[in-house]
Amino acid sequence: MVKKKPTPPPHEEHPDETWLIPYSDLLTLLLALFIVLFASSNLDKNKAAQIQYALAAAFGNGGIEENSGTITSFINDAKDLNLEDEGVIISSDANGATLEMTSINLFDKGSVILKPEAIPVIKKISLLLNSNKYKKYRISVEGHTDDTNESDTLPSNWELSGARAGAVVRSMISNKMDINRFKAVGLAEISPAYPNKNPYGEPIPENRLKNRRVIVRIEF
Repeated sequence: MVKKKPTPPPHEEHPDETWLIPYSDLLTLLLALFIVLFASSNLDKNKAAQIQYALAAAFGNGGIEENSGTITSFINDAKDLNLEDEGVIISSDANGATLEMTSINLFDKGSVILKPEAIPVIKKISLLLNSNKYKKYRISVEGHTDDTNESDTLPSNWELSGARAGAVVRSMISNKMDINRFKAVGLAEISPAYPNKNPYGEPIPENRLKNRRVIVRIEF
């Protein structure tokens, strides 16, 4: 008698696992979203910008800065213009990027009229702020003084600091910048960068000079 060959077991179909690819992409996007949300919840916007660059590189979006600048890109662009050689301090804080200029480079003592040599520097800053990367951002110009009454013609440092901030804004607007982007603020001596006096109440002349300044703040 011829024995029949045993019937082989039915071939087990492998489940279709192609759905795993879009699922993993979704998880990656969610992870990126949570990273951005976490960065945005903190006040260190420089770190958020760095994360933005990293994500752009990861997803192949190399042109992210073309029409949308960040704090980090602005600082780099300002340094490329050699603004630091013009006495401009380039920095950033929780509210955006800052360009700080001492009043001695902008105004004569007690004056609210810009020095002629300050005009080209402000024009250079205006052209940068008016470029496609940064023209959507609002700008705050702050005037600061030391704790002495520097002006002989104005009643107090409030008027002096406000008028100096306004002079810088007017100069920037003359370079075809949109007036609606600006806010001019006079802070007198209430926000010194350095102590005007030492612990013994003695004045510190070099600190007073540094406290007489104008800050252009780009609100990212």
